Formats: sequence, C-alpha cells, structure tokens
Amino acid sequence: KSPTLASRVIHKLGLDQNPLFNPLLEDRKPSEDKGNNEAGEKPKESTWRGLLKVFRLSHRHSGELANLKEEDVLLKTFAVNLKVSMERDTTVIKVNFTNPDPFLASDIVNAVLTEFIDWQMDQKIQAAAVAREQLEKQIERARIKLEKAETQLHEFAKKAGIVSLDSKLNLVYRQLEEINSALAEAQAERLSAEAKYEQAKNGDIESLPEVLNSPLIQQLRQSLVEATSEYEKLVPIYKPEYPRLKILAAKMEDIKRKIALEERRILNGIKNTYVRAVEKERRLQEAAQKKKKEALALNEKATQYKILEREVATSKQIYQSLLERAKEIEANVGAEISNIQIVDRAKPPIAPYKPKIKLNLLLAIVLGLFLGVGGAFLLEYLDNTIKRIEEITDRFGIPLFGVLPLVDDEEAEILDTIVTSKTKSGFAEAIRTACVSLELSAPFESPPKCFLVTSTGAAEGKSTVSSNLALAFASMGKKTLLIDCDLRKPRLHKVYGNNKSGKGLSNYLSGGCSFDTIVAKTSTANLYFVPAGPIPPNPTELFASLRMKKTLDKLKQIFDCIVVDSPPAAGFADALVLGNMVDGVILVASLGETHRDALRVFRRSMLNVKAHLLGCIVNKMQFSQRYGGYSYYKYYRYSYYYQPYAYYDKELVDKNLEEEESYNASNDYSDEQDIKKAVN
Repeated sequence: KSPTLASRVIHKLGLDQNPLFNPLLEDRKPSEDKGNNEAGEKPKESTWRGLLKVFRLSHRHSGELANLKEEDVLLKTFAVNLKVSMERDTTVIKVNFTNPDPFLASDIVNAVLTEFIDWQMDQKIQAAAVAREQLEKQIERARIKLEKAETQLHEFAKKAGIVSLDSKLNLVYRQLEEINSALAEAQAERLSAEAKYEQAKNGDIESLPEVLNSPLIQQLRQSLVEATSEYEKLVPIYKPEYPRLKILAAKMEDIKRKIALEERRILNGIKNTYVRAVEKERRLQEAAQKKKKEALALNEKATQYKILEREVATSKQIYQSLLERAKEIEANVGAEISNIQIVDRAKPPIAPYKPKIKLNLLLAIVLGLFLGVGGAFLLEYLDNTIKRIEEITDRFGIPLFGVLPLVDDEEAEILDTIVTSKTKSGFAEAIRTACVSLELSAPFESPPKCFLVTSTGAAEGKSTVSSNLALAFASMGKKTLLIDCDLRKPRLHKVYGNNKSGKGLSNYLSGGCSFDTIVAKTSTANLYFVPAGPIPPNPTELFASLRMKKTLDKLKQIFDCIVVDSPPAAGFADALVLGNMVDGVILVASLGETHRDALRVFRRSMLNVKAHLLGCIVNKMQFSQRYGGYSYYKYYRYSYYYQPYAYYDKELVDKNLEEEESYNASNDYSDEQDIKKAVN
C-alpha cells in the first residue's frame, strides 16, 4: 500500500492517461485548436480562466506544481480503491481493487502483485550491495582496532609484569588466600584461649577442664577428703590441742596449698597460651595487611589489564561477526531472495460487488432495532420514579393498603367526593378496601384514630385521598373529623365550603378565634370539617405549637376517626411536625410520579422524628399506560401561593397569642369546652 509501489503500477499501466482512472483528464483541454480554426485565431477563453492562466504562467514552478498535484490525486485515488487484507490463520494476502471497468481492475491487481515482487527483489539487491560495501569498511576498521588493542595489552602486561590474573598462577593472590585462612584459624584460637583465660581469671578456675582432668589435683583432693573425714571423726572426742588433730589440720592445710599451687600453675599455662594466640594473630594480621597492599597494587594494574583484555575480546568478536556477515551476503546475492508467490491471479469480475442493497437494508433494520431498544433501556435507566408496586413494599419496606385506579374524565369532576357520589365506582371500592386494610393494620384493642395523609410531592392526590377516606369512615358510622392542615395551598374548603365565620385552622392556632367557630358539620352524616383558613407566613411554627398537640389529643377522645390532610413532604417540615403528633402516617404515591430518592428521604425523615408510618396507598394506577410525567415542584411555583388573605391582621394575631399564653398558664384545658360545644 506504499505510494512508491502505487507509482510503479500507475506508470507501468499508463493509468495517468486512462479516463476511467484519472479524473483530471476530463478537465484537460488543448491549448490550441488550429485544425478546426480556419482563420488561425487562438481559441477564446473566459475572463477568469485567462486571469488564472496569466497567474500560473507568472509562477516560476507552475508546471512542476501541476505535475505534483496530478500525481498526488492519482496516488490518493489508487490508495482509496486498493484494499489489502490478511486471510485468517494463514500467510496469504488478499488484494482487491475497485474500478468501474472490471478488466482494468483485474489488470491493476495483477500489476500490483508483480510489481511488489519486483520491487522487493530490487530493494533486497540494493540493500545487499549497500550492506556489502558498508561491511567492508567496518571489517577494515575492526581489523585495525583489534590489532591496536592486542598491541596495547601485550605492552601493558610486559610493563606491569603480569603473567596471569588467575589465583592458581598468581603468587600474590595465592599467598593472600593462605594468610587469610591462617588468620581465621588464629582468630578462632585466640577467641577460645581468651574465653578460657577470662573464666579462670574471674575465679572459676576449678571448673576448667585442665583442672578437672589433672591427676595431681584429683589425688590431692582425694587426700584432702580423707584427712578431713578423719579430722571430723576425732573432733567430737578430742580437743583441738590433741596431737593427732594438729597433725591432721597441718596435713589439710598443706594439701590445700599444693592444690592452690597446681591451680595457679594451670592458670599461668592458660595465660601463656592466650598470650601466644594473641601474638600469633597480630603477626598474621601484619602479614595479611602487607599482602593485601600488594594485592591492591596488583588489582590497580589488573583493572587496566582487564579493560584492555575485554577490549581485545570485544574487537575480536566484532571482527569475526563482520566476516561471517560478509560471507552470508556474498552467498545470498546469487540465490533466490524473494519469498513471495502469487497463489491466484486476478480475473475480471462477472457482476459488481457493491452496493449490496439487501445487506444494507438488513443492517439498517438491525441497527435501528438495537438503537431503539438501547434508547428505551436508557430512558428506563434515567427515569428514577417508582415503576412497580413491589418496589414500595419490598425495596422500602412500606406496607400497602390499597391501589386506586385512574378515573375517567366524567369521574374526575366528582373525584373528591366519589365515595358518596358514585358508590359503585372502582375508585370508591378501592377507597373502602384501603379503609379496611387500615383498620386491620393495628390491634383491635388500640386502633389508630388520627391519621396524617401526605405524599412525597405535589399532584399525587393526597387531598383527594384524604377527602374520600374521611367520607368512607363516616359512611361506616364513625364520627369522623377531616382537618385541612395544608396551610400552604389549601383545597378542601372548595369541596366542603368554609364555615359561617370564614375562619379556619390558621386563625385558631394563631389565637384569632375559638375552636367552635372553625369546625363545621358537612352534608354527610358523621363527618365534620375544619378548613385551613388564611395562609399564614409561618405554618410550621403554628403546627409545632403546644396548642396544636393538645387540640389533637382532645379530639382523639371525642372523634372515632380524624383524617389530617397535610402539605407534601418535599421541601417542607409540616408533615414531619404533624407526623409526630398523630397515631400514624399514610403515604400517597403514584407510579411514574413518585421518585425513589424522595421516597427514601421521606421514610428516613419519618423514622428520625419517630413518626409511625402505617403504610402506602398507590394512586392513579394505569393498567394500560401507567407512566406519566409531572414536576411536583410546579406545585409551589405560583407567586400567590404564600400571599395571606387581605383580612389577616398580624397585630390581632400577636395580641391573641399573648392572651393565649397567659390564659394557658392558669388553665391547661382552656379549649375543652369550646371543642365539646363545637361537636354538640
């Protein structure tokens, strides 16, 4: 695929003059057309062509640049249409060339093969000639360098007096080895004598082997034992002045003196041995130092000798290698130097090989299918919402109370009161099922009375579920209270209406009214409703007040069931504060809308505030198409969301709060009569 080989093929086949190969031939026009011009006038040219021609002629190398440009185009055309591939697990190369003319394509392939073999042979012959010439120069330089190195080695050895560096043939090295061996033995002998002498000098002479094995000392000690034994027998009978005892005492002293003399003699012998060993070691060390100096001096000379010797060996090896290489080149020049064989020559193809329409269509179908499936999996992976009901129960461990279906447009208009408006609808039945599951989720002796209904985000149907749960409990004959605690965007007052006073929970918690003025009986039997009231600037602080907790505790004693509708848990602490006051929390989730991370944070937050998470109700279940998108942050984007009503008087609220604090200090049950009055 090299440009050199391509250029050889182009010139061999004359491809530069073939219009099927050279696209520049179509642009070429004769500079003169005298045969067709009877008047002998020059052919006319357009203005821009004339200017371009003048510019090119004015250029010094215009002809050379044109030739180079044409050659570059030809080489690029050749390289684009030529394809070379290796057959797998073989040494066969397959060559293809693309051209509209099948005969020209086959001729080009055959020419490529032939020219490649010829080009390789030419390259090898040329390389062999160049290599032989270079080797001859290198051999001559190597011969001169080898002779010079041998001469330097001989002169240095003669001057330094070095016969050989082998320790067996060199006297200095052999003597140094012998002295080192003798010195090692002398050091070991000196250490042994020194240890024995130190032991004897420190008073432990009696345990020395020389003392223990001395026959004279053993005999003297035996005599001492006998005399001592006889002396001890006579002492109890006679006095010390007894002649026999005196003789025995004198004998024992004489024996002890002889033993001491013998031990001192042995000690002197050990000392003399130690002194001789020290002296021997000192003399050997002096001899070793002397021989070491001689060896070091010899090593200094030997270093240079080894350098010269190694240089001689290297030069000799290089010289021999160059001679062998030169002989190999001479032997291979006349032999066959090409290892390439043409297996099959190219033949003109019968039919075109591209484009392959069927294959292209098949590849497009397969590729489109893979891209579509991959895109679907990618979208599924990026979607972080709850897809299956099992995720809520198995993954997050939240019990399931019921599944509420997605209603049609007709039922959507009465969805907030569908339990009583359309009792036989699927949504109403699902609400009643959730109520039964809620009652059975706790022991019969202590069923939960106060429920908080919330969700992780907005538009998941918590207010609708709260309203229908309250209606369902009231239909069961339970005295039920529905409290709208969504003080951020209340909605239940649109379903059940405000009370006569127009006030709500926010007025009561801020001390603006009593409880009997905010509670109202609805048109449904056993159902009471407390609206949210004006939107305050601090809902969380109102819910966290002691008044809210005491009110809920008193309401639990009066009502059988209390349903509390709260704001979403995403971004607000209202649900967390209320969750700690009620008996249980019910989560409303929607498949395709509730996010896993939001659900995980919600569950952890409820555990942190020690709220009792009873379970979950899945809303807007789609059996045919379950997925839908809604950004729950849109629920809180409106500017009017936090605007209080016009009649909200802050000064009156602060005054009522002060009166409430002073009143509660004297009476802890100040609101009990108001609550009972409101219920009656």
